[in-house]
Amino acid sequence: MSEQQHKSTSQFALLISNAVLGAFFFGYSVSYMNPAIKTADTQFGITNDKDLINGLINAFPALGAAAGAITSGKIQHQFGLRTSFLFADLIGVAGFLFQLPLNLATLLIGRLVIGYAVGMNSSLVPQYIKEFSPESLSGPFGAMFQMTINIGCLVALIMGMFFNADGESLDYFRFVVVFPMIICALRIFFLAFAFQDNPPSYYIYRNQYKAAKAVIRNYYKRRFADQIFDELKQQIEAKQSEAQDSKTQDSASYKSRLIVGCTLQIIQQFSGINAVLIYSSGLFINITGGNNELKNWLNIAVGLVNLVFSMIAIPLLNNFGRRPLLLLGTSACTLFLGFISLFSFFLPSEDDYEVTTSAIMVIIFMFLYLAAFQLSLGPVVWIYDADVLDEKGMSIAVLCNWLGCAIVAQFFGFINNHGGMQTSFGLFFVFCLLGTIYIYFQVKETKGKNPKDIDQMFMLGKVDLDD
Repeated sequence: MSEQQHKSTSQFALLISNAVLGAFFFGYSVSYMNPAIKTADTQFGITNDKDLINGLINAFPALGAAAGAITSGKIQHQFGLRTSFLFADLIGVAGFLFQLPLNLATLLIGRLVIGYAVGMNSSLVPQYIKEFSPESLSGPFGAMFQMTINIGCLVALIMGMFFNADGESLDYFRFVVVFPMIICALRIFFLAFAFQDNPPSYYIYRNQYKAAKAVIRNYYKRRFADQIFDELKQQIEAKQSEAQDSKTQDSASYKSRLIVGCTLQIIQQFSGINAVLIYSSGLFINITGGNNELKNWLNIAVGLVNLVFSMIAIPLLNNFGRRPLLLLGTSACTLFLGFISLFSFFLPSEDDYEVTTSAIMVIIFMFLYLAAFQLSLGPVVWIYDADVLDEKGMSIAVLCNWLGCAIVAQFFGFINNHGGMQTSFGLFFVFCLLGTIYIYFQVKETKGKNPKDIDQMFMLGKVDLDD
């Protein structure tokens, strides 16, 4: 067994824990309106065109996130990851401040601004984890991103238990809006006073070799510092050579990696995960025949299932490859989505307040779907894209993710209300099935490979179906 090159795993854990506060912000921002939508409808008198307006309330953060994702690469390249985090946190605070006046216009503007910060975090945090983490820890630390998103979702859903069923919770809504500012303030504080370094690659790109070596020596044993510096420098020089020679065969590898990275993000969104995270309150109200208390507990169960299985994913990511986890997990998601759609045909009408066997089966398969997602599409897509893409490519891939999320957020409510869960989850079943086929034929294994190996693998184009 080779000697550990880094000084302390706990040192990296603290560093990454501060970075993934942005993932907590991400999860909370996506989920807090889920249990609060009734309060928003009551406060703003939304009765006509409810599907349209609620869709806009849920879609605006995703549209803002798309803008944040596509611009984050340029901001990161210009200012570095640390300053980009500070910028994202300040924007996040501004977005929640916009919502405090509590009228529909400022709510929508605030949701758009929050989304911009979420989009920046969704692109920057995986890059930060990839750039700083030792290879031996990249899987577990990469899973921390998805796990902390789920912690943010769970906190938002727990806080949602205290909204009144009649929607008269105005003061509490203000508290829910103010809470995530504390998270932004915490990361700003720790970035200012504790974690002041950019990753070594930032300094190498700028030929600030002395600063890069100083950062490496902060985290790695001195006798390995020069070796690690040389490896990083060679990797960065290879990337720069590829960027300068975009018309050579190397660019075909980059385009192939970009297509795979973007397609995986689209598959993740159109598997239906954010339909559950954004609309679970409405889904469970219908499934349980209007039982508000049971709806609240099922929401909490959604958050707990997501969190527990994202924690279970950490050792799996360390011991198994990206490709088998994606393939098996997406196959399982497809199966469970199919059963959700099937049993939804037998759900009682909205006027029937009895929880039937078919309703119980829908709930069970929904939780199984969430578990499969958290073991595969949830964490692995972000880790895989960080493996194969640079910051510009990551920005484009995350843009695809958020545009997909915006489409789901805007139209799921309408499709579900008019066609039922059998239609909405039937569509997710079809998308997930197509995604499974795509992963089987197009996704290559990247675990344990350095950027040069990955580039050559995509240049050859062949997928090892047995890997």
